[in-house]
Amino acid sequence: MAAPRNLTQADFDIWTAAIKKANANVGVQGLAIAIVHKGETIYAQAFGKRNEKDPFTLETVGNIASLTKAFTAAACGELVAEGKADWYAPVNEYVPEFKLKDPYLTSEINLIDLLAHRTGYPMLDLHWYHRTESRRELIKQLRHVEPKVSFRTGWIYNNIMYAVAGEASGRIEGKSWEEVVRDKILIPAGMNYTGFSTKTMITRPNHARGFFANSFEDSQKGKNIAIPPDTFTLTDAPSGDIFSNVIDLAKWAKILLGEGKLNGKQVLHKDTIKMSHTGWAAIDGVTYGLGWTIEDYKGHRMVNHGGANPGFRNHFTLFPNDDLAIIVQSNKEINDIVALLPLWLADYIFELPKTKDWLGKDLEDRDKSVYATRTPAALEGFFPPQVKNKPPTRKLADFAGEWVHTHGPALSLTLRGKGNKASLAFNMTAYEGTLEHYHYDSFRARLNYPGFITTILLSFVTGNGGDVDQLRFTTFDETMVYTRAPRA
Repeated sequence: MAAPRNLTQADFDIWTAAIKKANANVGVQGLAIAIVHKGETIYAQAFGKRNEKDPFTLETVGNIASLTKAFTAAACGELVAEGKADWYAPVNEYVPEFKLKDPYLTSEINLIDLLAHRTGYPMLDLHWYHRTESRRELIKQLRHVEPKVSFRTGWIYNNIMYAVAGEASGRIEGKSWEEVVRDKILIPAGMNYTGFSTKTMITRPNHARGFFANSFEDSQKGKNIAIPPDTFTLTDAPSGDIFSNVIDLAKWAKILLGEGKLNGKQVLHKDTIKMSHTGWAAIDGVTYGLGWTIEDYKGHRMVNHGGANPGFRNHFTLFPNDDLAIIVQSNKEINDIVALLPLWLADYIFELPKTKDWLGKDLEDRDKSVYATRTPAALEGFFPPQVKNKPPTRKLADFAGEWVHTHGPALSLTLRGKGNKASLAFNMTAYEGTLEHYHYDSFRARLNYPGFITTILLSFVTGNGGDVDQLRFTTFDETMVYTRAPRA
C-alpha cells in the first residue's frame, strides 16, 4: 500500500487547475472541496457560483442530502454508548408504532438493520415525499407494506428506515431527532454552520441555490437552471435533510479519523465510529456499514458516501488507514465530479496507477449516462408495449375522483374541459399535471418537480358491478392498487 506523497503548493496548484478544467467541461455551477490529512485541513478551495451571481465560498452552506445518514447513525451510536439504547434490541421497543405485517420482523428488526438497509423493505420514497402527515403517522402505515427481499440477506437502500431510526433516537432521549443530533454531535464539535431543513438553510446569508440542466449538452454550455428552494419539512429528514459546508464537514472528518476526538476533546465514542465503519451488509462486492459504504480502492481502505437531493450533490470520502479525508460539495444535481474527484486525488496522493481518466472521459461518460436515464424512453422502460389507436373504453369522467391507498399518497383526478378537449388533471402531494392517454384505460403521469422527474402508469380497472373501482399505480419498482376514497 503506497503512503501519501509529500505535498507542496505546486501540487495544490495542479489540483486547482484540474478541478477548474473539469468543472468547465461538464458545467458545474458551484463546488467546494476540503482535504484533511493527519488532523489538519491541507487543502480547501471553492469554485463557481452559489446562485446566479455570487461566488461559492468555503462558508457556503448547502443541502448535504444522504451525508445526513452518518449523523443519524452516530447519534444512535452515542445513545448506545451511554447505555440508553441497544443496537440489537427490537426498534419496536423504542417506537411502538413500528409494527409490521409479519410479527417476526416486528420483533427482530433492530437499529443495525435500519441503518444498514437490510430490512428487506422497498424504498417508498415517493410514498413519503411531501406528505403532510406526521412521521409517527407514516410509520404506522408501514404495517401495510410487504417486504421486497429477504430480511438481512437482501439489501435495499431505504430512506424511510432511517426516518424510523431517527424517530427512535428522539423517543429514547425525549427530544426530536434534530435536537439529538445537535446535542450529541453538532454542538460538541463546534459545527456552527450546520443545521436542519432547507427552510432554515435559506435564512443563512451565504447559502447555495440548487441547479439542474435539461441535458448534458445544456450543462456543458452553462445552461443550468435554478431550482426554487423546497421549504417543505421532510418527514424522512433523518435520511437527508441536514445542511452544512466544507468547513464544518472537515471538522466531522477530523472526528471520524481521530477516534472521536477533535482538538483533544472526545466528541464521539470510539465504538460509535467502529460500529458505523463495520460492514453489516454485502452489496455488489462492497459492504455497507451504518451510513457508509466500505470498499477497497487499489489497496486502500475507503469508507465513503454520496448525497443527492434535487439541485445538490455531495461526496464524503475517508481513507482511515491513511488518515485522509476528501469532502466535495456542489449545487448541481447531475454532477459526478463529486464522486470521481476523490478517486483522481487518491491516485495522485498515493501515486497509484492511473487506470481511469476520472476527470476527463470517465466523468463525461458518467454524467451522460445519468442524463440518459431522464429521457422519456428511459423513464418509461417499465411500461408494457403500447398498443396504438386503442382509446379509453369509458368516458374520462368515470375515472375522475379521489383515490387512496393504505400507505401511498392520496391522488386526486379532476375532469377538465368537455368533448374532444376533455382531460384529467392529477394532483398528488407536490406533483400536479395532466394525464396523457397511453392505451385502453391506462394513462401516463409525468411527475415533474423542479430537479426531479419520474413517470408512472395509471391503469383503471372496472369491477364486477360495472364501476371503475380500482386504480393500478405502477412505478419503476412496484405496482400499488388504489381504491376510491369513501364519500364524506
